[in-house]
Amino acid sequence: MSASPTDRQAVASARLRVMLVDDHELVRQGINFLLTSDGTIDVVAEGSSLSEGMTLVRSTPVDVLVVDVSLGDGSGLDLVRQAREQRPRLGIVVLTMHDDDHTLLEALDAGASALVLKSGSADEVISAVKHAATAPDSFTAAGLAAAVRRRDNPDTPRLTVRETEVLQRLAAGDSVAAVAKQLYMSESTVKTHIAKLYDKLGANNRASAVMAAIRSGLIKS
Repeated sequence: MSASPTDRQAVASARLRVMLVDDHELVRQGINFLLTSDGTIDVVAEGSSLSEGMTLVRSTPVDVLVVDVSLGDGSGLDLVRQAREQRPRLGIVVLTMHDDDHTLLEALDAGASALVLKSGSADEVISAVKHAATAPDSFTAAGLAAAVRRRDNPDTPRLTVRETEVLQRLAAGDSVAAVAKQLYMSESTVKTHIAKLYDKLGANNRASAVMAAIRSGLIKS
């Protein structure tokens, strides 16, 4: 059941309490700074392992749990499952460096509210936390629709989130330089993604790649 308008307004007007679980101290410090700099979020608890996270979920009242997939003593998705079972209204954001369908769909199935790549922007992380606080029982992630479509149709080429973003910019007519600027990449990285796209789509130029992607349902015409 989705949050009522009254519930959403109440959360929006209060400072969000966040629990952060990541096994790298420097990463935790960086995410802590990123979230608290928004001015509406307080990081009130931190853990560095699956076991610490499980203890904190049971003992610490927070609005949102932010957890890395890879923890030293287990998977952060196990923490997601336990947290969702114990606290159905808790917002849960999964952070990961793994840009693949399997991780995204596992986070969805585990009961997360959002998944964000660690390579994403600060705005993406903050937006995911706020989404999780107001709509903990829904799920948002870049590339979700395409991942579900590929799961339902195994013959569809499997693109990473970054490859999909590059493909969308190519379909819009952007040059390599423009794509690099839009997606905060180097031009050489964009060219690498384009080469992988051509290989996966069986294309040898931009036009044929875009047409193959449209036929496969990866992008809209």
